[in-house]
Amino acid sequence: MPRGRHRNPEPLHRLLTPTTVAGVSVAGAAAAWLLAEPLPLRILVALTAAAGVAGAFVMRSWDRAAGRRVAELARERVKDEWKTEERIAELESDLEEARVMRARLDTKLRAKRVELAALRGEHAALLRRYATAETERASALERRRLLAIEASAAPSGAGSGSGSGPRALAPVTEERTSAGAPTAVGYARANVAMSALVRKAEVTHSRPAAAAVPARRPAATMAPYSPPRRTASRVEGGFDFFGTKNAEQARAVIEAVQNEDLADVVGAEVLAVHKAESAQGGPAEPEFKRATPEQRAVGQVIDLTAHDETEPIDVVRLRTAIS
Repeated sequence: MPRGRHRNPEPLHRLLTPTTVAGVSVAGAAAAWLLAEPLPLRILVALTAAAGVAGAFVMRSWDRAAGRRVAELARERVKDEWKTEERIAELESDLEEARVMRARLDTKLRAKRVELAALRGEHAALLRRYATAETERASALERRRLLAIEASAAPSGAGSGSGSGPRALAPVTEERTSAGAPTAVGYARANVAMSALVRKAEVTHSRPAAAAVPARRPAATMAPYSPPRRTASRVEGGFDFFGTKNAEQARAVIEAVQNEDLADVVGAEVLAVHKAESAQGGPAEPEFKRATPEQRAVGQVIDLTAHDETEPIDVVRLRTAIS
């Protein structure tokens, strides 16, 4: 389209030729009524015929151009329809592939969910078995401790009735297991030592305020505690055929071994305090009481904390092994 709206717009350009043909025809017809001579009439008829032929030619050219344009538009429409159908077919094929892939993935996901549920069931079963084993182990240890306390309570009661002096620790044959862990007898001796310390503190606090306060001695620097190294003690001596050797030597060796075992359980400081009270003739050690059903029930509580040596389960490795 030419620049500016005043320069032959398209509707005016298309109406110019038909208007000219119509005007020439109307002018020829009007002139034919006015002229009477044959020559001007013939010329006028010839001009009118030429105008009609020119108009017919222009109209035919326009019709052919319009036909070509319509044909081109029809071809373009058909081409667009083909492209649209091809695109629709491609999208339908992609949709079918996506559906097949989705079904395959749904099957795999369902299998993985079943596998995960089985692994969770196995894990729960392992946890239940572990909890049951820990409960049985704790119950066995508690029963063993209570039996040891009840067994040591009878000799303690008999010794306290015979004399008012301090009692010696009951001899034991084994205070540690083969793995090095303290047994129930070791815990019993530790309980005796701690009871003696509590009793000493109560006696100190119960003294009258007017009593003379002993002079304080400067506190020595306490070295860091290190567990004493146990040395194998053995009785050295010749062969005693007639049994004339003194039995005090064997008794002293046994007492030294027992003191070393007790020091491993309660510490060297507590053992030293206990020996000092025994030497000064302190109060008698408390007797053990038999465990009540409530105490037995309390001993059954189990605390599965994070420091337990639980074996982690590698779920990824199990999945890889199954798949």
